[in-house]
Amino acid sequence: MSIKHIVALSIVLLGGYIGYTLQMQKGAYVVDFKELPTSVDSVDHRNEISDFVNLYSTFFANQFDSLNTVGGAMTIVYKGQVVCRKTYGVKRQGTNDSVDIHTRFRLASVSKGFAGVLATQMAEREAINLDTPVIAYLPSLHLSKQYNEEHLTLRNTLSHTTGLLGYSFDPYVESGLTFNQIYQKLHVAKIDAMPGEQYAYQNVMFSLLDTVLQLRTGMKYGDLLSEHIFRPLGMNDASVGFEGLVGSHNFAYPHKMLSAKTLTYKCCPLNERYYTTAPAAGVNASIRDLGLWLKAMMGYSQNVVTQNEINEVGTPYIHIVQSSARYWGSGLESRDYGLGWRIFTYKGDTLLYHGGFVQGYRAEVVVWPAKEIAMAMVMNSPNLLAQKAVPFFVNLYSFYLNPWKVDDESSAQTEPEVMF
Repeated sequence: MSIKHIVALSIVLLGGYIGYTLQMQKGAYVVDFKELPTSVDSVDHRNEISDFVNLYSTFFANQFDSLNTVGGAMTIVYKGQVVCRKTYGVKRQGTNDSVDIHTRFRLASVSKGFAGVLATQMAEREAINLDTPVIAYLPSLHLSKQYNEEHLTLRNTLSHTTGLLGYSFDPYVESGLTFNQIYQKLHVAKIDAMPGEQYAYQNVMFSLLDTVLQLRTGMKYGDLLSEHIFRPLGMNDASVGFEGLVGSHNFAYPHKMLSAKTLTYKCCPLNERYYTTAPAAGVNASIRDLGLWLKAMMGYSQNVVTQNEINEVGTPYIHIVQSSARYWGSGLESRDYGLGWRIFTYKGDTLLYHGGFVQGYRAEVVVWPAKEIAMAMVMNSPNLLAQKAVPFFVNLYSFYLNPWKVDDESSAQTEPEVMF
């Protein structure tokens, strides 16, 4: 066991003093335990995990400050209870307008997890069938290969197995074309596989769900999410679309990095790019909302998101070959994709994971069902913290549970890169 592991273990065993000393760090605001909701079974689980929460919070706060991050928030859910919910920094650089638990951030591709669940709900209500060819719903669908055109299903679009090259049509999104305008150009994209054969990440094809659901239900995509997920879960800050973000008057502005060397950022103009692909990247939410979403994905809101729906989106559909595993270490055994969720196998356990990046916003979520723990974070300025947050969370919790079982290969890659 390395010196760093011994130090980390000592911190865990000696308690959470360090975590609490961070309350006065620059830009950090720690929500008092009294403000956090109790668990669904009326049992307070916070003491069971307080040492780990303090240790991870220390890492997160140190990284947030050392990378000069503008604003963000983080939450941890354990056994159906929000055991940690913290906000950091400001909504806009150069102001004193602090991020709070209701501040809305763009979730970018974390939106895909909501789309996967909504699709399974609509399938259970027989509004759609995930395995029916999309052309049965959209007769105007035109792809460059007839076989794909005739056999493409919503299951393919939601699992990135359309057969098209990765990120097809994203340049059109970046240029500001509407979804309908892009839809008319679907036939120009190169196809190099049959549906279901290989993984290639998509945003536009993923978002065909929006058009299909509007035709089948007569409702807008955002209204469907609100009716079936947001409102029932109490996600009162959540919304879909540009107006849903700026209309709240409590939202974080996006920032771009001017220099990785000096860690300086500049506020970016707000724009509507990728809101045109709402299922893929159109959701806005606060850290309070994300805590409720994590609880639902852990199975603690069965009246809204059923276990069958969680199982459906969390079933691996296609193996991911090319995805980077930086910061994960050897504990990460395989990477697959379900319906709107990345499905990772970590030391024999299944993780539901997704990250998102758009226009200066970052979001990360992970659910670890076997350990009854989950974490989400949002930021309004891109940096390495977003890449490290989930793998460090998972590796640290694994170590916390088994401090004397350290894999040498894993520890070489996943030791904390922040000095405590």
